[in-house]
Amino acid sequence: MYQPIRNYKIIIFLAAINLWSLNASAQEKKEELGSGAFSSYDKVFNGNVKEINLDDYADGPHFFWLDSTIVKSWYINHEKEGNTIDIREKKIKVKGDSVLVKGQKGDSNRYWLRKGKYPVQSAEYSGVNKLLAIGDVHGEYDVLVELLQNSGVIDENLDWKWGDGHLVFIGDIFDRGDKVTESLYLIKKLQRQANENKGKLHLLLGNHEVMVLMNDSRYIAPKYKNMCQRLMMNYPRFFAENTELGKWLRSLNSVVKINDMLFVHGGLSPDLVDRGLSIEQINDDIRKSLNKDNEMTHEELMKAVYFPENPLWYRGYLMKSRSYSIINTEELNKVLSYYNTNRIFFGHTEVESIRFLHEGKVGAINVPMGYSEIKPQVLLVEEGRFYRCFIDGSKELIE
Repeated sequence: MYQPIRNYKIIIFLAAINLWSLNASAQEKKEELGSGAFSSYDKVFNGNVKEINLDDYADGPHFFWLDSTIVKSWYINHEKEGNTIDIREKKIKVKGDSVLVKGQKGDSNRYWLRKGKYPVQSAEYSGVNKLLAIGDVHGEYDVLVELLQNSGVIDENLDWKWGDGHLVFIGDIFDRGDKVTESLYLIKKLQRQANENKGKLHLLLGNHEVMVLMNDSRYIAPKYKNMCQRLMMNYPRFFAENTELGKWLRSLNSVVKINDMLFVHGGLSPDLVDRGLSIEQINDDIRKSLNKDNEMTHEELMKAVYFPENPLWYRGYLMKSRSYSIINTEELNKVLSYYNTNRIFFGHTEVESIRFLHEGKVGAINVPMGYSEIKPQVLLVEEGRFYRCFIDGSKELIE
């Protein structure tokens, strides 16, 4: 009897060690999540990107300005049969200040090219009667289209039908999903159409936009990793300062105030108030950091612009990190008072349903897209009321 009992004790001991290991691993994961190190909804790919063979696709167009009048257009074509990839190239002469060009074979869209820099939109608006705000898209183009159509913002041709309403994208169009290019061009087109209809579209910079524009492509989808490896080209090159999309992205704001509401990707922290940073200063600093003629070193940028409580990375409304605690009532009231606003809406940190926090003073709107277990939704603000709008067109009042 002695030997079996001894073996049984050994088994119990080993099981206890395994359980402790699992709990320790879970705690490490929880701590990592609290620091914003990874997303609980990341799509993890563990294979070899060189071996990926996707269905047929054309990525583009990508427009590169060769000088002030000549633009090179690229379409990247992949064919599943034979696993081949090639580039269709065309050169375009731009005579005026801007031009609307047709897509190449198989692409019925039209694309707006603009000489020089894009103008910077205002960051403050009042008297807005209807507004729709969207959390992090992350390349989930098909979900985005369905949400916009069923919320009444675009029609069956993907054109603006929101009138003089405002549409806010809270940032992070890039990374994770495999239809980033399509998402960017749809948003860019709708921004122009909104202006023509006395409405406004605001695409705010998120941390993933800034990462790509600063040559960090760690989180791009396997499709783009495979594409770039085979073309021997870095992904951020498609968004450099001499590209059409790159010029446009570098003109964008990071914070916008509409009526008594502020919209920002990560959040506005007490540290911003201590630094005396206005909305205009925040937007200017981040835009300037993305220009190649910016003279700051990386270390200086991290201290002056991308400090831990930076508006693009801050998670203090929902969780603490190594650099800050969860915001308290006194700190939040200080932020609201300084920026003369009643509510702040943010993305970046995932929630499974749009909701208010901190006695209704902040709203979390980053509901992940592209996951069967989560209902995609957007925020509607109409006549002073707040609604969740779902992908099937239904909506519910947020109490």
